[in-house]
Amino acid sequence: MSDFIQWTYDNRIQISIDLAAGSVSGIANCISSHPLDTVKVRMQMSNDGVHSTLKKIVQNEGTKGFYKGMSFPILSIPITNAIVFSVYEFWKSFFIGNSNKQLTYFQTAICGSIAGSSAAFFSCPIELTKCKLQMQSTDKIYKNPIDCIYQIYQKEGFKSLFRGMCATQQREILGYSAQFAVYELIKDFLCNLSQKAEPSTANLLISGGLAGVSCWTIGYPQDTIKTILQCQQPSDQALYKVRFYDGGFLDCLRKKIIQEGIGSIWKGYSVCILRSFYANAIGFYAYELAKENFTSLYQIY
Repeated sequence: MSDFIQWTYDNRIQISIDLAAGSVSGIANCISSHPLDTVKVRMQMSNDGVHSTLKKIVQNEGTKGFYKGMSFPILSIPITNAIVFSVYEFWKSFFIGNSNKQLTYFQTAICGSIAGSSAAFFSCPIELTKCKLQMQSTDKIYKNPIDCIYQIYQKEGFKSLFRGMCATQQREILGYSAQFAVYELIKDFLCNLSQKAEPSTANLLISGGLAGVSCWTIGYPQDTIKTILQCQQPSDQALYKVRFYDGGFLDCLRKKIIQEGIGSIWKGYSVCILRSFYANAIGFYAYELAKENFTSLYQIY
């Protein structure tokens, strides 16, 4: 244990750099992805298609409707992303130590799953607040994120802020394990294809984009159930027959498929994949660029 603490202390600068770079990545990802994320959430909670969802938002709420619920994520997602990237890099370094060997893609996936699990405790209440605000169309129940959290806490108790945790954990563990493994795999493949030791900008953008697609593809059904569990009203309990406080993931999944078919858990997937490609391409590129610049600054000073 003392060796582990000493190793952590020796690598505190690198951990700080990873935290800072992860925060930059989170901001870039959030700004670029939030409008289509709102469309995705609305589609998951309705029978509308892409066109009708877009039309309703524009007609009833204007373009600002796409940015509902963004204030809380823009402040909190940098923290979540910082945790994801720093935990991921921490376990990468822990596995290889001071050697120059490269992790296998399976080991990379394990590091990603640990990072995802760590992030879920922060992302669950953030997602709950974001989704509640995104679902407000004409009736404004919550004034802002703080009011949303306060009302949920007052009416349903503290643990209700973690509604959908089971689904969130599954999404984050599976999604991030796939994301980081695919990112490293595609990046290495493109480097070998171009016969260059260092990845180019195009390489990083393509690798990040495909990593995002893989992340959301493997985690999308869980995300749909998470949205239902977090956004349903007490009056919907008779319809979905889900338990509020323990997540009710399997029960909700089974009822959703029985009532609406297997395709119902993939509502909004097309929008999500478009968003995940460009947002994660930007996010990973921002992370790599920020990490390089922060490392250079540290070496100078």
